[in-house]
Amino acid sequence: MSRRWAAYAAYANAIMALAQLMTSGGDPKANGAVGLLNNAAGVGWALSFAPLAYVFYRSSRTHASIVSAAVFAFGLVAFAGSAFLEISTAMGRLTFEQETIAYYPVLGAIGVWLIMAEGVALLETDLPRAPLAFGITTGALWFFANVLFGAGGLPSPTATGSVNDATDGGVLLLETAFLLQPFWGLWLGRSLLPPPQVGPARPGSDRTGL
Repeated sequence: MSRRWAAYAAYANAIMALAQLMTSGGDPKANGAVGLLNNAAGVGWALSFAPLAYVFYRSSRTHASIVSAAVFAFGLVAFAGSAFLEISTAMGRLTFEQETIAYYPVLGAIGVWLIMAEGVALLETDLPRAPLAFGITTGALWFFANVLFGAGGLPSPTATGSVNDATDGGVLLLETAFLLQPFWGLWLGRSLLPPPQVGPARPGSDRTGL
């Protein structure tokens, strides 16, 4: 898989993330088609990570073969878990509350994958460094949100108002990562695209008219 296709996957990831944000309004059963669209965007979001994971693995396996393979496998499990939750909710096998609670550790796992995969790529490859560092930051937000949830308890999807400082802080980190992640996809996609090729100048094309 070329970097160009990975760039398209990064763009798709950003678009699916934005679609999730725009259609996130609670229980899919209550929202009908909009809820199902949110689930479909979630599946697309999860699947779009796979080509990126492969490019990170392929780029870093020369210098870190065992670590990059383990990170790649870990990421695939996390992406599959995310897609499974979305499909299960769309089919009515999970309630909105169950999906939300189960999604917290899945997002934490995706955050860990972002930290490890892009950290290895940052150290061992020539991939663009700035979007990799941005992705590591986004992944760290998802990871530390789960750390705070472990300290203060998971937030209830139907709760309103403050719970406690740790849980509220985790929610803030989680929502910040959701807002940053589409920008990561767009930035990474743009940086992975090869620069436009400039063809040879045609004879006489540089005339100045003198």
